[in-house]
Amino acid sequence: MDREVRNVTYRLLPCTKAKAHALSRLAGACRFVWNATLDEQDRLLEIARREGGEKPSTSFFSLGTRFKSLRDQTPWLRELPYAPVRYALKHQSDAWRRFFDGKGGRPRFKARRGDDGVTIPDKVRIFRGRIRIPRLGWYVLRRHGGNPYPDGIAKQARVTRSCGRWYCTVSYEVDIEEPLENGLALGMDRNAGQVALSTGDIVPLTDLARHEARKRRYQRMMARREDGSNRKRKARHLVAKSSRKIARKRRDWCHQVSRMCADTASEVVIEDLDIRAMTSSARGTADEPGTNVKAKSGLNRAILSSGWGLLEGMLSYKTRELTKVPAPYTSQTCHACGHRNSENRKSQSRFECAACGHEGNADVNAALNILASGSGATGRRGALALATPMIRQHLHCVANNPTPNCN
Repeated sequence: MDREVRNVTYRLLPCTKAKAHALSRLAGACRFVWNATLDEQDRLLEIARREGGEKPSTSFFSLGTRFKSLRDQTPWLRELPYAPVRYALKHQSDAWRRFFDGKGGRPRFKARRGDDGVTIPDKVRIFRGRIRIPRLGWYVLRRHGGNPYPDGIAKQARVTRSCGRWYCTVSYEVDIEEPLENGLALGMDRNAGQVALSTGDIVPLTDLARHEARKRRYQRMMARREDGSNRKRKARHLVAKSSRKIARKRRDWCHQVSRMCADTASEVVIEDLDIRAMTSSARGTADEPGTNVKAKSGLNRAILSSGWGLLEGMLSYKTRELTKVPAPYTSQTCHACGHRNSENRKSQSRFECAACGHEGNADVNAALNILASGSGATGRRGALALATPMIRQHLHCVANNPTPNCN
């Protein structure tokens, strides 16, 4: 068995107003340190840009030395635990690294009305369903089903506030069994609102229309209310609550689909999609305005709400092997004869080959092509570009009514 880190999220209950206030104060201190350090970092970067000097370091060590001087100058910071407050700068250091590597946006200042958080970097103490936060005391943890890793070692904990509720995500170091190895491969075609499998199964996304309509209603309500008023603050809370509900339902669906695939085959083959480029805006510029902007915006929303990236990330750690293949022409190529033509796809869901007459679901046909490309199935005209060849048995059926296990 290998030892890996698994995260478990609990509801965190302060139980008393005093403990809730102390936790808010600690999270506020992390926000204060983040903003103060970011302000100084922006100033130093501007000086370096203007004078052509060397850029200031954004490592955790360098930012941590600034925290020491900031703590000496701010008496109330010395009343709070050192390590959790200082660790806020580890997150900022990681944010700067992602920014300079081109993998994320520039670090931004944190607003008081945003979602606060604090990290316990080490020496996490959990006992009988409670967690000890340094200098604040014990807080109750709640989760349906309890802790799925009772023998795991708690290495780190992250406490966050979302929509007025506190949550605690604990990172456990646990023994993980090797993923299923049965020699089977499964092709998956990700679409807006569903995924199609090479077995012929189509798994639709959980219906989110009702929740999205409610969110839009709350957004209209918030837009009508006066800035800075309590009524607008309450409406903003309702919008955030609706967004959280939608996100949790999407994540649950991704967990169930990825677990079903991992329990069925040891290898899953998907398309190598550039989601960021696919969901870029078509608005254009003032000099060169885009076309079909409204339709492209609707497609972008549908793609992003389908959780393609989230599903791919879950498959990467649940399956033994995740293979990516080039995406072009998988939906236009006939799986039966290999004939490729844009007219093969008669509609969004119907596929009819102009050469051999093969008919079927267009998305399932694409999933079969993805599987053939990933498992090195060649020997016909018009074969797709291949990934690294592997000897795999094609999967043609799945167990009826698979029981998802999202752990």
